[in-house]
Amino acid sequence: MISRHPYLLRFLVGLFCLQLSPVSSAQDSDLFGELTTIGIPFSNETRVKLALPTLNENQSTAELKQAVEKLAGKQEWSRFARNSVSAPVTILIEPINGPDNNKLGLNVHNAFIVYAKLDALKNAELMAEIFGRPGKSAETKGVVTEELSKELLQQAGFTEQSQSPASFAYIELPLLNKVLVRGVIRIEKRELPGSIEFFWRLDASFGRVEKYASRWTKLQRDPVGKLIEGESFPYTGCGGFLGVYSIDRENDQLLVESRMLLKEPDEWFAGSNFLRSKLPPAMQENARNFRRKLAEQVPSE
Repeated sequence: MISRHPYLLRFLVGLFCLQLSPVSSAQDSDLFGELTTIGIPFSNETRVKLALPTLNENQSTAELKQAVEKLAGKQEWSRFARNSVSAPVTILIEPINGPDNNKLGLNVHNAFIVYAKLDALKNAELMAEIFGRPGKSAETKGVVTEELSKELLQQAGFTEQSQSPASFAYIELPLLNKVLVRGVIRIEKRELPGSIEFFWRLDASFGRVEKYASRWTKLQRDPVGKLIEGESFPYTGCGGFLGVYSIDRENDQLLVESRMLLKEPDEWFAGSNFLRSKLPPAMQENARNFRRKLAEQVPSE
């Protein structure tokens, strides 16, 4: 089963299971422009811009080859791209610092190769069947990704959002069973013949309704070991993208790339590198399980 720590990949894969209408191009996407040119506010003085996806539709074959080989980093391309559950995974995690060099959060960059037809990953029903929605138990908190319909948005008084070309989903994202981030994310999907991309960010405009307000909660154990929620606090500063790109159609070779900008309050882990140190092995395990589950459900021809 997919690793329960820290659930980032399952959350991102959950975007595929939402019935979102695509925008015609990244240039037409307000969210794409906002994330890459304006950025996400991490403090009163600091906005953090999202880096552009490695691949785009204007690259030549030679430029695409150079870009993906650079993405593989120190790994040889032949090893990085081999059709194996245990093939390498690129994981780059950089601190996001403020003007006084104080730590504000993390920039998490992840990329790996899978083998399947792109249409298989566009199939929301198939992706839901592969991954489903993890349940909650006394031992763990599971991811929740629930799309908010236009009707529900209107009923809750969010008329402007219900008329937006973007889609909205309520999420609960546990991090290492220590912190739970919840709120509503704004999502825009872009589809081209050789790729599918999701741009998303936590949307602070839902703050006036308690159920949908962006907040973080400390998770802790009660005397009998049951995981319970502590006090909640307002939260902003989370967004990113997930893209899947066909780089060798003849061999059904796909690149999966994601970036996440994540504000990390000192109260989460006392300002330590705990989250940064725990993410790489968990994300590598998640990628391997993704490949395994995908191969089981969509066997090679």
